[in-house]
Amino acid sequence: MNRLRHLLRTTIGRKLIVALTGIVLILFVVGHISGNLTIYIGQSALNNYAHFLQTSPMLWVVRLAMLAIVMLHIALGVAVTRENRLARSETCHAGQPWYLRLYQRRMIISGLVLLAFIVGHVAHLTLGAGIGEVFRLKDASGHVDVFSRVVTTFQNAWIAWAYIAAMMFMAIHLKHTVRAVFLTLGFSRENYFEFFEFLSWIVTLVVVGGFISIPLSVQLGWLVLP
Repeated sequence: MNRLRHLLRTTIGRKLIVALTGIVLILFVVGHISGNLTIYIGQSALNNYAHFLQTSPMLWVVRLAMLAIVMLHIALGVAVTRENRLARSETCHAGQPWYLRLYQRRMIISGLVLLAFIVGHVAHLTLGAGIGEVFRLKDASGHVDVFSRVVTTFQNAWIAWAYIAAMMFMAIHLKHTVRAVFLTLGFSRENYFEFFEFLSWIVTLVVVGGFISIPLSVQLGWLVLP
Protein backbone atom coordinates (compact mmCIF):
# COMPACT_ATOMS: atom_id res chain seq x y z
CA MET A 1 0.00 0.00 0.00
CA ASN A 2 2.87 2.38 0.84
CA ARG A 3 4.50 1.64 -2.50
CA LEU A 4 1.24 2.46 -4.30
CA ARG A 5 0.98 5.77 -2.44
CA HIS A 6 4.59 6.56 -3.35
CA LEU A 7 3.88 5.77 -7.03
CA LEU A 8 0.82 8.03 -7.03
CA ARG A 9 2.93 10.92 -5.69
CA THR A 10 5.38 10.83 -8.60
CA THR A 11 4.82 11.65 -12.28
CA ILE A 12 6.72 8.53 -13.36
CA GLY A 13 4.64 6.41 -11.00
CA ARG A 14 1.38 7.85 -12.32
CA LYS A 15 2.50 7.20 -15.90
CA LEU A 16 3.40 3.63 -14.98
CA ILE A 17 -0.02 3.00 -13.42
CA VAL A 18 -1.74 4.50 -16.48
CA ALA A 19 0.29 2.10 -18.65
CA LEU A 20 -0.46 -0.96 -16.51
CA THR A 21 -4.19 -0.19 -16.30
CA GLY A 22 -4.06 0.43 -20.05
CA ILE A 23 -2.73 -3.10 -20.59
CA VAL A 24 -5.58 -4.56 -18.53
CA LEU A 25 -8.15 -2.56 -20.49
CA ILE A 26 -6.62 -3.58 -23.83
CA LEU A 27 -6.78 -7.24 -22.82
CA PHE A 28 -10.38 -6.73 -21.66
CA VAL A 29 -11.58 -5.24 -24.96
CA VAL A 30 -9.75 -7.96 -26.93
CA GLY A 31 -11.49 -10.63 -24.83
CA HIS A 32 -14.81 -8.78 -25.05
CA ILE A 33 -14.82 -8.55 -28.83
CA SER A 34 -13.72 -12.21 -29.09
CA GLY A 35 -16.85 -13.20 -27.17
CA ASN A 36 -19.11 -10.75 -29.00
CA LEU A 37 -18.10 -12.11 -32.39
CA THR A 38 -19.72 -15.44 -31.52
CA ILE A 39 -22.90 -13.68 -32.66
CA TYR A 40 -21.84 -14.61 -36.21
CA ILE A 41 -21.81 -18.31 -35.30
CA GLY A 42 -25.45 -18.10 -34.28
CA GLN A 43 -27.98 -17.40 -31.56
CA SER A 44 -27.06 -20.37 -29.35
CA ALA A 45 -23.31 -19.62 -29.53
CA LEU A 46 -23.70 -16.05 -28.26
CA ASN A 47 -26.32 -17.00 -25.67
CA ASN A 48 -24.20 -19.88 -24.34
CA TYR A 49 -21.20 -17.56 -24.07
CA ALA A 50 -23.30 -14.95 -22.24
CA HIS A 51 -24.77 -17.64 -19.95
CA PHE A 52 -21.27 -18.83 -19.04
CA LEU A 53 -20.30 -15.28 -18.04
CA GLN A 54 -23.54 -14.52 -16.20
CA THR A 55 -23.37 -17.66 -14.08
CA SER A 56 -19.71 -17.25 -13.15
CA PRO A 57 -19.19 -16.61 -9.42
CA MET A 58 -16.46 -14.13 -10.40
CA LEU A 59 -18.77 -11.98 -12.55
CA TRP A 60 -19.33 -9.15 -10.08
CA VAL A 61 -15.77 -9.31 -8.79
CA VAL A 62 -14.52 -8.75 -12.34
CA ARG A 63 -17.10 -6.03 -13.02
CA LEU A 64 -16.18 -4.07 -9.90
CA ALA A 65 -12.46 -4.56 -10.53
CA MET A 66 -12.84 -3.31 -14.12
CA LEU A 67 -14.85 -0.31 -12.91
CA ALA A 68 -12.07 0.57 -10.45
CA ILE A 69 -9.42 0.15 -13.16
CA VAL A 70 -11.35 2.34 -15.61
CA MET A 71 -11.77 5.12 -13.04
CA LEU A 72 -8.10 4.93 -12.00
CA HIS A 73 -6.97 4.97 -15.64
CA ILE A 74 -9.11 8.02 -16.42
CA ALA A 75 -8.21 9.98 -13.27
CA LEU A 76 -4.46 9.42 -13.60
CA GLY A 77 -4.59 9.83 -17.38
CA VAL A 78 -6.12 13.28 -17.00
CA ALA A 79 -3.56 14.18 -14.30
CA VAL A 80 -0.60 13.05 -16.43
CA THR A 81 -1.92 14.90 -19.50
CA ARG A 82 -2.23 18.12 -17.49
CA GLU A 83 1.29 17.69 -16.09
CA ASN A 84 2.66 17.16 -19.60
CA ARG A 85 0.95 20.33 -20.82
CA LEU A 86 2.29 22.37 -17.90
CA ALA A 87 5.79 21.01 -18.50
CA ARG A 88 5.76 22.43 -22.04
CA SER A 89 6.43 26.08 -22.68
CA GLU A 90 3.21 28.10 -22.95
CA THR A 91 4.65 29.76 -26.06
CA CYS A 92 4.41 26.40 -27.83
CA HIS A 93 0.60 26.69 -27.71
CA ALA A 94 0.30 30.39 -28.53
CA GLY A 95 -1.34 31.01 -31.89
CA GLN A 96 -2.06 27.33 -32.53
CA PRO A 97 -5.18 26.68 -34.65
CA TRP A 98 -8.14 25.13 -32.81
CA TYR A 99 -7.83 21.76 -34.55
CA LEU A 100 -4.25 21.29 -33.30
CA ARG A 101 -5.32 22.13 -29.75
CA LEU A 102 -8.19 19.68 -30.12
CA TYR A 103 -5.79 17.00 -31.40
CA GLN A 104 -3.51 17.49 -28.39
CA ARG A 105 -6.51 16.84 -26.12
CA ARG A 106 -7.66 13.78 -28.05
CA MET A 107 -6.91 11.29 -25.26
CA ILE A 108 -8.91 13.20 -22.64
CA ILE A 109 -11.80 13.83 -25.04
CA SER A 110 -11.92 10.24 -26.34
CA GLY A 111 -11.57 8.88 -22.79
CA LEU A 112 -14.50 10.92 -21.49
CA VAL A 113 -16.64 9.96 -24.50
CA LEU A 114 -15.82 6.29 -23.85
CA LEU A 115 -16.74 6.67 -20.17
CA ALA A 116 -20.14 8.09 -21.16
CA PHE A 117 -20.53 5.26 -23.68
CA ILE A 118 -19.71 2.58 -21.08
CA VAL A 119 -22.32 3.99 -18.68
CA GLY A 120 -24.99 4.07 -21.41
CA HIS A 121 -24.02 0.68 -22.82
CA VAL A 122 -24.19 -1.06 -19.43
CA ALA A 123 -27.47 0.65 -18.56
CA HIS A 124 -28.98 -0.35 -21.90
CA LEU A 125 -27.80 -3.89 -22.67
CA THR A 126 -26.84 -5.13 -19.18
CA LEU A 127 -29.53 -3.51 -17.03
CA GLY A 128 -32.23 -3.34 -19.70
CA ALA A 129 -32.95 0.39 -19.67
CA GLY A 130 -35.20 1.23 -22.62
CA ILE A 131 -35.21 -2.29 -24.09
CA GLY A 132 -38.63 -3.48 -22.92
CA GLU A 133 -39.88 -7.06 -23.18
CA VAL A 134 -36.95 -8.31 -25.25
CA PHE A 135 -34.76 -7.93 -22.15
CA ARG A 136 -36.60 -10.84 -20.50
CA LEU A 137 -36.60 -13.18 -23.50
CA LYS A 138 -35.14 -16.70 -23.12
CA ASP A 139 -33.97 -19.05 -25.87
CA ALA A 140 -34.85 -22.72 -26.32
CA SER A 141 -32.22 -23.72 -23.74
CA GLY A 142 -33.65 -21.41 -21.12
CA HIS A 143 -30.71 -19.01 -21.38
CA VAL A 144 -31.11 -15.25 -21.57
CA ASP A 145 -31.58 -14.41 -25.26
CA VAL A 146 -28.73 -11.95 -25.65
CA PHE A 147 -28.74 -12.48 -29.42
CA SER A 148 -32.28 -11.10 -29.78
CA ARG A 149 -31.46 -8.32 -27.31
CA VAL A 150 -28.47 -7.17 -29.38
CA VAL A 151 -30.17 -7.46 -32.79
CA THR A 152 -33.32 -5.67 -31.60
CA THR A 153 -31.23 -2.89 -30.08
CA PHE A 154 -29.20 -2.30 -33.24
CA GLN A 155 -32.27 -2.31 -35.46
CA ASN A 156 -32.72 1.20 -34.08
CA ALA A 157 -30.60 3.27 -36.46
CA TRP A 158 -29.95 6.01 -33.88
CA ILE A 159 -28.51 3.54 -31.39
CA ALA A 160 -26.53 1.66 -34.04
CA TRP A 161 -24.86 4.77 -35.45
CA ALA A 162 -24.25 6.28 -32.00
CA TYR A 163 -22.48 3.01 -31.10
CA ILE A 164 -20.40 3.20 -34.28
CA ALA A 165 -19.48 6.83 -33.55
CA ALA A 166 -18.38 5.85 -30.02
CA MET A 167 -16.18 3.16 -31.54
CA MET A 168 -14.43 5.84 -33.60
CA PHE A 169 -13.42 7.49 -30.34
CA MET A 170 -12.27 4.08 -29.10
CA ALA A 171 -10.07 3.81 -32.20
CA ILE A 172 -8.42 7.15 -31.37
CA HIS A 173 -7.83 6.12 -27.76
CA LEU A 174 -6.76 2.53 -28.43
CA LYS A 175 -4.34 3.42 -31.22
CA HIS A 176 -2.41 5.77 -28.93
CA THR A 177 -2.65 3.54 -25.85
CA VAL A 178 -1.17 0.38 -27.41
CA ARG A 179 1.96 2.20 -28.52
CA ALA A 180 2.24 4.42 -25.42
CA VAL A 181 2.03 1.45 -23.04
CA PHE A 182 5.22 -0.11 -24.41
CA LEU A 183 7.08 3.19 -24.53
CA THR A 184 6.15 3.93 -20.91
CA LEU A 185 7.35 0.47 -19.86
CA GLY A 186 10.78 1.22 -21.29
CA PHE A 187 10.67 -0.13 -24.84
CA SER A 188 11.86 3.21 -26.17
CA ARG A 189 14.66 2.19 -28.50
CA GLU A 190 14.27 3.62 -31.98
CA ASN A 191 14.18 0.25 -33.73
CA TYR A 192 11.00 -0.67 -31.78
CA PHE A 193 8.96 2.27 -33.05
CA GLU A 194 7.88 0.76 -36.36
CA PHE A 195 6.82 -2.50 -34.70
CA PHE A 196 4.75 -0.76 -32.03
CA GLU A 197 3.18 1.49 -34.63
CA PHE A 198 2.24 -1.58 -36.69
CA LEU A 199 0.95 -3.42 -33.60
CA SER A 200 -1.16 -0.44 -32.52
CA TRP A 201 -2.81 -0.30 -35.96
CA ILE A 202 -3.49 -4.06 -36.04
CA VAL A 203 -5.03 -4.16 -32.55
CA THR A 204 -7.13 -1.07 -33.25
CA LEU A 205 -8.41 -2.29 -36.62
CA VAL A 206 -9.25 -5.77 -35.34
CA VAL A 207 -10.94 -4.65 -32.11
CA VAL A 208 -12.79 -1.59 -33.39
CA GLY A 209 -13.61 -3.27 -36.71
CA GLY A 210 -15.10 -6.20 -34.81
CA PHE A 211 -17.25 -3.97 -32.60
CA ILE A 212 -18.47 -1.86 -35.52
CA SER A 213 -19.28 -4.89 -37.66
CA ILE A 214 -22.14 -5.99 -35.37
CA PRO A 215 -24.42 -2.91 -35.52
CA LEU A 216 -23.46 -2.45 -39.17
CA SER A 217 -24.44 -6.05 -39.98
CA VAL A 218 -27.80 -5.54 -38.27
CA GLN A 219 -28.42 -2.30 -40.16
CA LEU A 220 -27.51 -3.99 -43.47
CA GLY A 221 -29.81 -6.94 -42.72
CA TRP A 222 -27.03 -9.51 -42.44
CA LEU A 223 -27.88 -10.24 -38.80
CA VAL A 224 -31.58 -10.80 -38.21
CA LEU A 225 -33.84 -12.14 -35.49
CA PRO A 226 -34.39 -15.92 -35.61
